[in-house]
Amino acid sequence: MKILILLFGLTAAFGAAGKKTASDIKEIKHRQELRELDRYPNLLPEVVITISRDSLLK
Repeated sequence: MKILILLFGLTAAFGAAGKKTASDIKEIKHRQELRELDRYPNLLPEVVITISRDSLLK
């Protein structure tokens, strides 16, 4: 009976360690992606809206 409890405890510990490792890897990937995006300039186009004076007077 003690062996079963020990095996269950070890299995739970390995599962928790695996879950923590997976969340750490996701966080590292997220940080790496943000760091990579900081290298690029702003790629959004600049839009300039102009209007003629004639259309303002109407």
